[in-house]
Amino acid sequence: MTGLRDARLALEAALGSERVYQPGEAFTTPCIRIHPGNPWLGPSALAQGNRTQRWEVWAVAGKGDARANYEALETLVSTITDALDVLPGWSGIVWDRPNPTDMGGTQYLAVRGTIETRKGV
Repeated sequence: MTGLRDARLALEAALGSERVYQPGEAFTTPCIRIHPGNPWLGPSALAQGNRTQRWEVWAVAGKGDARANYEALETLVSTITDALDVLPGWSGIVWDRPNPTDMGGTQYLAVRGTIETRKGV
């Protein structure tokens, strides 16, 4: 296995792979989607200029921005944060602001988190 694949599998295992979807897969909300970050690999100030992998972890609630979707999103973000905070060799996850986000032509209430690791680089 490559370091990139190992990192993705570690994220899936920490998050519970039955509710984690990869880019291009059909999904049911609420769910978690994992994407390579941008940049995916590169030097990081968090690692004293050493190369790291960056991954995007998306928390996706229901369609639109109804109050119930915000509550579901808050719960999902807390669950993801708790699961990833104990993952050895990874940074803490940094969350953007939640927004209605287009995913496959449909707007979902979602938020992107970014996490880094030096494992396998």
